[in-house]
Amino acid sequence: MQKNLLFLFFILLQTTTFAQDDYHNYLNNFLATDHSLPQGEYVFYDSETTINQVASGYGGNYFTQTATDQEFSEKVRAIISNAGNNPWDAGWKISNKQTIDTGDKMLAIFFLRSVNGEGEVNFFVENNTNFDKEVILTFSVTEEWRRYIIPFESMANYSLNSLGWGFHLANVSQTIEIGGFTAFNFKNDASIDDLPSEINNQFYGGYEVDAPWRVEAADRIEQNRKADLTINVTSTDGNPVENAAVEVNMVRHNFDFGSAILASRIADNPDYNIIYENKLKNLDGQGHGFNTIVFENDLKWDAWEEEWFVNKPELQDAIAWLKDNDIKIRGHNLVWPGTQYLPDDIPQNYGNIPYLRNRINQHIEDIMLYPGIGSEIHDWDVLNEIALNENLANAFSADPDYDTGRELYVEIFEKARQTDAETGLWLNDYVTMTLGNTAGNQLYERLKQYTAELVNSNADMEGIGFQAHIGGAPNSIYDILGTLDDFHESFGLKAKITEFDLPTFVDEELAANYLRDFMTAIYSHESTDGFLFWSFWDGQTYMNAGHNLYRQDWSETPAHAAFVDLLFNEWWTEASLGTTAEGIADIRVFKGLHEISYECNGEIIKDTVSITEAMNYEIVCDNITTDVDEIEKEEIKIFPNPSQGNLNIERNSINLASIRLFDTLGKNVMQFNSSDSYLTLDLKPFKGTYFIEIKTKNDVFIEKILVQ
Repeated sequence: MQKNLLFLFFILLQTTTFAQDDYHNYLNNFLATDHSLPQGEYVFYDSETTINQVASGYGGNYFTQTATDQEFSEKVRAIISNAGNNPWDAGWKISNKQTIDTGDKMLAIFFLRSVNGEGEVNFFVENNTNFDKEVILTFSVTEEWRRYIIPFESMANYSLNSLGWGFHLANVSQTIEIGGFTAFNFKNDASIDDLPSEINNQFYGGYEVDAPWRVEAADRIEQNRKADLTINVTSTDGNPVENAAVEVNMVRHNFDFGSAILASRIADNPDYNIIYENKLKNLDGQGHGFNTIVFENDLKWDAWEEEWFVNKPELQDAIAWLKDNDIKIRGHNLVWPGTQYLPDDIPQNYGNIPYLRNRINQHIEDIMLYPGIGSEIHDWDVLNEIALNENLANAFSADPDYDTGRELYVEIFEKARQTDAETGLWLNDYVTMTLGNTAGNQLYERLKQYTAELVNSNADMEGIGFQAHIGGAPNSIYDILGTLDDFHESFGLKAKITEFDLPTFVDEELAANYLRDFMTAIYSHESTDGFLFWSFWDGQTYMNAGHNLYRQDWSETPAHAAFVDLLFNEWWTEASLGTTAEGIADIRVFKGLHEISYECNGEIIKDTVSITEAMNYEIVCDNITTDVDEIEKEEIKIFPNPSQGNLNIERNSINLASIRLFDTLGKNVMQFNSSDSYLTLDLKPFKGTYFIEIKTKNDVFIEKILVQ
């Protein structure tokens, strides 16, 4: 009898200790009522107290305290006295208490706040053995409690206690409070799209409209990206001409703006897409496009030798097309020194230094001297991602003639310069902006150390490419500027953003806002000379689709509007000027290629000039017009859209135009030439979404149409 009473008491104690608490009841009701979700399986426990007892903290002092006026009843206060060399030098975590299968739909929920100022926290879900990440997000944390809801789909199977969930806290010296930490597994009872998401990633550093960096950036853009243009108009006898009308219209930026592309999609190559090709040179519908591209894969060592996507003649055709359209080409990359990125024979011969050296030198000569390819590359990523890919350096370190093995990197730069005396030579890496690391972090300082070794060995290096695969919680703008400041002050080299993209944790509106802020900061900095996307269309993307300039169907995203507005409006010069009594017209223009136009003796004169510093431009004319009017541009109207079958084209010109109709896959369905100022197309045989291109001598017009 006594034994039975003790057993019943034990059962009651267990039930009381582990009964679902009010907080988890609240969450279940919230998920069911607001999001129509079924009951999920608890990844840990259904009790705040139990989760906080089982979780562990390290690298700081941790206290469990009562929380008031919140949905949760307990909070963990983490006091981190000193920043670590790595964010993970201090942290708080708990592991899964239920098995997890590949494809399970997971949902983490927690609250964060900082004490006494802003803080920075990395949320992670990672394999406890190899630290492969299911999720890694960096949050800027303020003194206000914020709730975070993080959905993801498991990429692997996990046994009990094999998947760690928690926070890296050693980013800075800080006090962080954690409340209501829990997680649910909905397995296959919900889709990932059914799960709520609340990341608060719109609060990146410097997001505020009145953030002080904005005024400073505007001042730097005025100073660094513009130049004075003085136009002097005189008659043939040397007298100044008053009220002379002159137009100044920008043609192309001096600053590199571009994207990674595939050679196979242009120049009638195997995956040719006419829309893709046209967007490269016409982003704004006015014939203004990218002035720089980088091939995503086609010039990588393995892809070059094995001809993954295009053969050499097809690559030559792609490069010729880009050259014909005045688009510069960035080479990516000569040597990527990690085993997985090298031809198979390289790791197979790690012990044979003469073989490795000869193989590297032969490859550099082969690609940099290849006719119609190597000579057309504007600059090269000579080395890619050396901070974490050290297989080649480790192989050479075994040779007594080498100390660290990284002396090889200097030799590679020297060989590239000997092979081509003109091409810009760059280092490219991702451990700063991509990973969100800042000065003091171990990987950040390693990149600086390796860069210093190259600079101190007199490697002929023009600049550093900063990849920018931005995470779901975008980097602080202050951190971006701080990194550029640090590297420029340390080495005096140019900088370029080489691989910008954003993941799906960033919604479209935030993607546009962050792109505008990021680009403004980059464009303003004295060290930078370029910004490149790693993809611009959802149909071809390294990261998750949805945050490029174009969606899968080529509709424009908010990021497209932000990008085009900056490049071809805010940072673009279009002006009609009239000279003073002294025959002078002054203007401050954005650096780049400009067309200067005026009418002299009844003839329209156009001259294209490159303006990268203060310039005096002389015009001599006895009969220059004094009417400050724009030189007539072709205007095109297309209607009705949507169309029931007939589509009208109205132009204010009878100049010859090439007209093409193509579908969303880029397939030509109609093509002809016309000089008519008004014509009607019969599109009754076609139904769906199409693009019409009207190309004249000076302009390219593209519009999406719907045929019903």
